[in-house]
Amino acid sequence: MPADLATTPVPGFHAVVPAGGAGTRLWPLSRAGHPKFLLDLTGTGRTLLQATVDRLTPLTGAGNVLVVTGARHAAAVGGQLPELLADGTERVLAEPSPRDSMAAIGLAAAVLEHRHGPDVVLGSFAADHVITGAEEFGRAVREGVAAARAGYVATIGIAATEPSTAFGYVHAGAPLGVPDAPSARHVVGFTEKPDAQTAAEYLATGEYRWNAGMFIVKAQVLLDHLATQLPALADGVRELARVWDTPERDAALARVWPGLTKIAIDHAIAEPVAAAGGVAVVPGEFGWDDIGDFASL
Repeated sequence: MPADLATTPVPGFHAVVPAGGAGTRLWPLSRAGHPKFLLDLTGTGRTLLQATVDRLTPLTGAGNVLVVTGARHAAAVGGQLPELLADGTERVLAEPSPRDSMAAIGLAAAVLEHRHGPDVVLGSFAADHVITGAEEFGRAVREGVAAARAGYVATIGIAATEPSTAFGYVHAGAPLGVPDAPSARHVVGFTEKPDAQTAAEYLATGEYRWNAGMFIVKAQVLLDHLATQLPALADGVRELARVWDTPERDAALARVWPGLTKIAIDHAIAEPVAAAGGVAVVPGEFGWDDIGDFASL
């Protein structure tokens, strides 16, 4: 690995930032018309979205970050991140309506595959999480990319600091055995928010980590898994990608988007692919907070 894990770009790596949701637990600061990812909630002078892109750009290199957001927020996103509109390649993908994370990430994967080829590796990172420890974050991303290049869907599992019932959990199994991802392990399975006793039992084993919804995978691998699990959704996003950079986009969106299955990537891909042995987890030892409520501020 390079000496500077936080700022040396990873060749062939692109970041996707799904920016959706109203963050209603932070109302009235965050609301549908002005969601939390557009706010500076940390007092740094940068919004959560800007800080996310600031963190990812050194790892992807300039021009390799996409944001997927609702049409009503696209102008605000472009205003906060003018670099995404700077060179004529559109990197703010606007959804006509919310169809959950699988459609958003699937569309981004299909657009990246169409623009850059099937071997492009993408990492999906939420727009509204706070992360500290850039070096450790960079190390985890690099191991995730290595696992992705070996054909896995990789996720970054956060070290659980308490038996929380607010997060899902990732069960880590045997070592993956990928040379450039020495800490990666096979995922045995995912568990949605458990009760307090179960969460405490998870922590006691040392085999469980919080699921922060970070996924790293080759575009073609993701879309092939999607074609197996939900073929109509895979066909739909690939159809949109073929015309995304043409005048036919709006007509295709109007025709295709409303019929896409509304489902989270966890249920569409992570859980069934993990059951078949195709998901890896890399430990993330960096500081992480999803700013889910006022207690997080």
